[in-house]
Amino acid sequence: MFERVTASRTDGPLTRLPIRRPVDRYAYVRQLCMGKRILDLGAYDETEVDRGQHTSWRWLHAELAEVAADILGVDSSTAVAHTGSVETHLGTTIVYGMVEELDQIAADFKPDVVVAGELIEHTPDTLGWVRRLATAVPGTRFVATTPNTTSLINVGLALMRRENAHPDHIQVYSYRTLHTLMSRVPLVDARITPYYYNRHLFYARVPRWAAPAVTLTDMLVLRPTQWLFPLLSMGLVVEGWLGGRPASLGTD
Repeated sequence: MFERVTASRTDGPLTRLPIRRPVDRYAYVRQLCMGKRILDLGAYDETEVDRGQHTSWRWLHAELAEVAADILGVDSSTAVAHTGSVETHLGTTIVYGMVEELDQIAADFKPDVVVAGELIEHTPDTLGWVRRLATAVPGTRFVATTPNTTSLINVGLALMRRENAHPDHIQVYSYRTLHTLMSRVPLVDARITPYYYNRHLFYARVPRWAAPAVTLTDMLVLRPTQWLFPLLSMGLVVEGWLGGRPASLGTD
């Protein structure tokens, strides 16, 4: 059963939040999508399709493809737009599409789960397109992951007048703002779960000899701190039902 994040539990600027312990982002989303038809938004990864990456690199689309009954990727990158679609080495297809214009793609594919991995921080009208998706495929499971504005790394960087943010991000969410956003979709039976810092993102940025130091820093400092103080976690996973629970699950 989902933990319902109700307004009464997050009202007030200093209300104690019902925050869960952090998880591994990839493993958690994989489990939610096991055996399902998945519409994977923002699926294209040029480091996987066009050029190599560090051996530790993890690609969510690839991990979902391993467990899905069927999967269709959607992406608005220029590389996909050029041909209209690309076939990956996984045997999956990624088609060109804008999140603001998903209605037909979603209606034709009929997904069990829509996944938006590290995407909602890039889109100018996130509330608008998720609402339209809820109209197109009501009762579908929605899973989104996004960086956390109060992450341990950002808190530390703030002391040095810096911030960990991709140049393409136009907003960043905290637990409360993400809850507010999804309550206005509405996303029914919404649940927010923090996820740990993914150290594979850093291995390619340091010399090979420094890789053990990255691993130890994560295991001995970052991960324990995030476990003890979940609001310092690297990011957040939000999940729930678009517009309402499917009839097969009832309404209670």
